[in-house]
Amino acid sequence: MKGLIFVSIFIASLFAADFEWRGYEDGLKEAQKLKRPIMVMISQKGCITCDYMEDVAFEDEKLAEYIENFWVPVKMEIKEAIKRGFKAYGTPTFYFLNHKGEKISRAVAGGANAKVFLNKLKEVKNAL
Repeated sequence: MKGLIFVSIFIASLFAADFEWRGYEDGLKEAQKLKRPIMVMISQKGCITCDYMEDVAFEDEKLAEYIENFWVPVKMEIKEAIKRGFKAYGTPTFYFLNHKGEKISRAVAGGANAKVFLNKLKEVKNAL
């Protein structure tokens, strides 16, 4: 029985949607190289909405695939973000930057389900 559970979990993890978060400097370099916009997520430990975004919304296959193919995902703790000149309107706060690191839309505070967040990403990207 334990073996069957392990195999089921392993198989499910193969199909789970996922993308890799980058740090700010690495994300900026990658965005410049690929000419892709950057999605910055400002978070903090103990943030229930941040956990929801990571554990539920960003695990959605369509959303994760869209981020992986069209954005460079960058994640920063709130203290680092403030040191870099970002304002946090609670956590999570999302910023959308062009490949040069310039803000391309207003910051978005709070979380959303995968469908709503995917629509927001498409809206911002289409406005470029």
